[in-house]
Amino acid sequence: MAVKHIPTGVVQKGNKGSKTGCGFNTRENSAHWIQSHERITYDKNGRKN
Repeated sequence: MAVKHIPTGVVQKGNKGSKTGCGFNTRENSAHWIQSHERITYDKNGRKN
């Protein structure tokens, strides 16, 4: 599953209500995160293509 950060449009591996693969806590500013089925565009090493 993936989560999308609405303000930036970045899609990361993880679930809303926990941490992303990069270590971002989606509980902080939870309104900025939504569950997504989009392709992951960001990983812990930086942006993906």
